[in-house]
Amino acid sequence: MKSQPTVLFVRSASQDGAAVSFLRANGHAVHEFDGVRDLARALDDHETDCVVTNCEVGKPDGTRYLGGLTVIERVRRDHPELPVVLFAEVTNRDIAREAYSRDVFGYVPEAVGDAHQRLLEQVDAAVASSPPRQRATKRKQLNEAVRLVNQALVRSQSRMDIERDVTAVLAGTSRYSEACTVICQHDAAAVRALGSQRDGVTISRPEPLRRAESAGRLVTADLDPAAVPDGEDTLEADCVRVLAVPLVYNGTSYGVLAVYADRVGTFDTEEQDTFREVGHNIALAIDASQTKDALQQRTTELERQKERLRELAQIISHELRNPLQAAMGRVELLATDHATAEFDAVQRSHTRMSFLIDDLMEIAREGGRQYTVEPVSLSDVLAEAWATVDARGSTLDVDCTETVLADSSRLRQLAENFFRVATEYGDAAIAVTDTADGFALEHDGPALEAGSDGPFELYYAATDEGAGLQLAVIREIAHGHGWEVSLTDEETDRVRLNVTGVERPSVDGA
Repeated sequence: MKSQPTVLFVRSASQDGAAVSFLRANGHAVHEFDGVRDLARALDDHETDCVVTNCEVGKPDGTRYLGGLTVIERVRRDHPELPVVLFAEVTNRDIAREAYSRDVFGYVPEAVGDAHQRLLEQVDAAVASSPPRQRATKRKQLNEAVRLVNQALVRSQSRMDIERDVTAVLAGTSRYSEACTVICQHDAAAVRALGSQRDGVTISRPEPLRRAESAGRLVTADLDPAAVPDGEDTLEADCVRVLAVPLVYNGTSYGVLAVYADRVGTFDTEEQDTFREVGHNIALAIDASQTKDALQQRTTELERQKERLRELAQIISHELRNPLQAAMGRVELLATDHATAEFDAVQRSHTRMSFLIDDLMEIAREGGRQYTVEPVSLSDVLAEAWATVDARGSTLDVDCTETVLADSSRLRQLAENFFRVATEYGDAAIAVTDTADGFALEHDGPALEAGSDGPFELYYAATDEGAGLQLAVIREIAHGHGWEVSLTDEETDRVRLNVTGVERPSVDGA
């Protein structure tokens, strides 16, 4: 621990020796240097508590006019935690105003009688304020770094964008000298994104990064720039500390964020806690971007599949409908002269084929249909649907009093498809009833054969003469309304289609 406060004194052309001697006589270690050019070197050479500058000191261009203001700007930029006291040769309110606008700690005009005592008091106050000032500066820098990282996470669209933007904003802060993301493979660390614009950078000592990735925890390590091999452009060349942050979300590792600093006191416990949260947010953003990409790819694939299905349906309709209509016409002509059961069977088969073609086209079109929803009487729609079906001795019992919100034409088509399935073998007893959140359609015919993916998936089985197509149409119409459908036939020996999630018109004044 230092035994006395350390002050850097920037000399001017005037005589500052008395002020320096007075500070030393009162227990301060004072290091003198000339001008702005030597400021960075002096700060590196000494663990400084306060900077004192005269007003007329050498600037980088060789002039001295108001060079003290330049000193204040440089210290504020590179070491904002250090207090600066301006010891001016003359009393000038304009100079004082300019100094305070640059966040100078204190202003002492040299011309006043007790100037040295005032300077000592200002320096002592500055030194006393240094620890809390450093903590406040560090917190401000951390908050700014987190803000910039969060902004980068919001605007980035892909994993590469996230890693590139995050490392760039961290490397561009005043607190850190470099940042990168890496994937550790065996004894090497492969750089994925680099904060600076350098190319071909290597990590000559990847051990802290490898430990962070394998153990899934933060790792800090001291670096020795002198140990970097000559001629190699490595990240560690000008850095003395590194913080390795594992990027892990939901058990998945996305590599390591490495943050480098050129100051020994960087990455204390508070800073590590901050970066632990930053690492979690980065991993979460990467996971979300990859999930979004996967969903987008899946959506694109589904759209292509739908388009192929539409094209297939159009081909089927075009290639089958015309010859089917011709065959139906010929059968009708022959049936007028030969009224036999065989011709009736052929006509039924033709009608069935026509329905199947219509069903395929309906499935292909449903995805792009617009539904016009309005209050409709369920019993009225069911009656209209039943009138279009060849009952073949089947009966329909409707016990529905509800009005529902639906597209009447689509709802009628849903009922028609169920009725066709139910009456396929004739003599079926069909019932439709209201339920708490929709309605149910039942028949006492044979159980339907389900496809490998369930009864509502698109399939065609010889034993049900296309029920899979009609049920697929039913499902598409229900989903177009936002309804759900389920099929049961185990408990009552009746095939029951449940339609749920059906909305009813609201009653005025309710």
